[in-house]
Amino acid sequence: MDFADISPRILQLGLTGLLGAGWAAQWLTRRRPGARLRQLLPALIGAYALLQIGLVVYLWINHAAFPLNLEAMELTVLATTRRVLAGLPIYVPPSAAFTPLAYNPLFYFLAVPFTWVFGPTLLAMRLEAIAGTLGCGAVIFLAVRRETSSAWWAILAVGLFAAAYRSMDTYLDNAHADSWMLFTALFAAYLISLQRSRAANLLGITIAAASFWFKQPGAAFTVGLVVFLTVREGTRAAWPYWLAAILLGPVLFGFAPAGWAGPLLHEYTWVIPRQWLSFNLGTLRRLVEYFGRNFALLAASSGIGWLASLRKSQLRSVWFFLLPFAALTALSGAMDSESNNNVFIPLAAWLILTGVIALHRSTDGVSWIGRWNLPSLVVGASFVLLVFNPLTVIVSSHAGEAYTDLQGYLRSLDGAVYAPWIGPLQDGFEFSPAIHWVPMTDLVRGAGKDLANDPTIRSLMDPVTHPVGRAYLLTNFPLERDSAVSFLGDNYALASDLGPRFSALSALPKRYSLAWPRYLYVYRGAPPG
Repeated sequence: MDFADISPRILQLGLTGLLGAGWAAQWLTRRRPGARLRQLLPALIGAYALLQIGLVVYLWINHAAFPLNLEAMELTVLATTRRVLAGLPIYVPPSAAFTPLAYNPLFYFLAVPFTWVFGPTLLAMRLEAIAGTLGCGAVIFLAVRRETSSAWWAILAVGLFAAAYRSMDTYLDNAHADSWMLFTALFAAYLISLQRSRAANLLGITIAAASFWFKQPGAAFTVGLVVFLTVREGTRAAWPYWLAAILLGPVLFGFAPAGWAGPLLHEYTWVIPRQWLSFNLGTLRRLVEYFGRNFALLAASSGIGWLASLRKSQLRSVWFFLLPFAALTALSGAMDSESNNNVFIPLAAWLILTGVIALHRSTDGVSWIGRWNLPSLVVGASFVLLVFNPLTVIVSSHAGEAYTDLQGYLRSLDGAVYAPWIGPLQDGFEFSPAIHWVPMTDLVRGAGKDLANDPTIRSLMDPVTHPVGRAYLLTNFPLERDSAVSFLGDNYALASDLGPRFSALSALPKRYSLAWPRYLYVYRGAPPG
């Protein structure tokens, strides 16, 4: 039996049974104050939280040195960082050689010191992302401990954050900006929650602005924090915060030096992403299905906690105050129907943090909730919703061998090779051209667009359509199923289905599976080698 094929539902049933036994033991011993079994359920949940934290740390180690994409865009992120290291601008006109991603640039610049130690490699980029995730876990722990005066509840919150690894589309240790956008938003809110000084608040706003410079949805947290400070301290006292947010956000964005950002910063990070967005019933359905499946109980407890604060006419907690702003990031993410589920990471993290705080507070003045230990039961049930089979996110121990084999195979081909789903490798063989599928299609995609007939894509693919000499095409999916480059089938014929030969190089599972390099096509003007 292949344990990787075990359904998460079976694992959920097992965990449900274990937690149910713990709760039953507590119920049976409820009239015996000294009975050890009364603590069985909290002990089981605490142990499971620590297990999830340990599992995620193991996954970081397992994933860090993987030689190919764990996520579709990783090698393109690395290529962009290498441009920064070479002193080249990022946001330049699209070409078959390089087309930038539609993300803000701070992650690339922050990667530079990591490359000083680990070289300009995927390892350096992933360690950067892992550092951001560690920061998220630290802030969640500190925030929950401060709000609840309990290290146990803080550990549960971090454990839930770790358990959400798969539901967050396995992004938080990929070479991507999600972890740093979230960390800077969390850290900014934590600094402001301390109410230390105006200088500390200004530092918080500065860090919140950095969240935007990692990814555009970070702007929601900057606005939310400035509004929070305005409510807490008054309009007259809040003007320095508004000034800092405006200077570090819209003003800097509007007048960013073209020398380091590139002449098309606004085009790639503002104009292009806007064309992806559309609001319809599918948007709402996706939100309800995702959060209902993974965070239903935490969303309910967060909502009750938010309403309780609102009923008191004062949202004193910055965490509950920012909950609607985090929800805005999820709504905008769902409006891009082709996005992966990493767009829901900020709201998911906020639901974990506020949900745990609300559950802790639920026992105040309501003795029967604590007597039946319902908050712990809800946390346990939330862990059940987030269960996944860990074997499905562990990369193959043969990935290194498969990567060496792939390099040798590519060199054996007597012509240029284009691999739209890989991007420029971090070493060795060079694809020609190097443009990746995602930034190419991001230029033009939108509701109802026929990508295969788009003139921009066809223009960028001209070196592939009309190669000089022999040419090959290596794809992860059959060419006829590719929504953007299926037209290349007019020029290329299938030479070989390589089957599972390079399956050890599979990317991590996400909403859209990337699979592995499998189908080799040859230009019809040249016979297969």
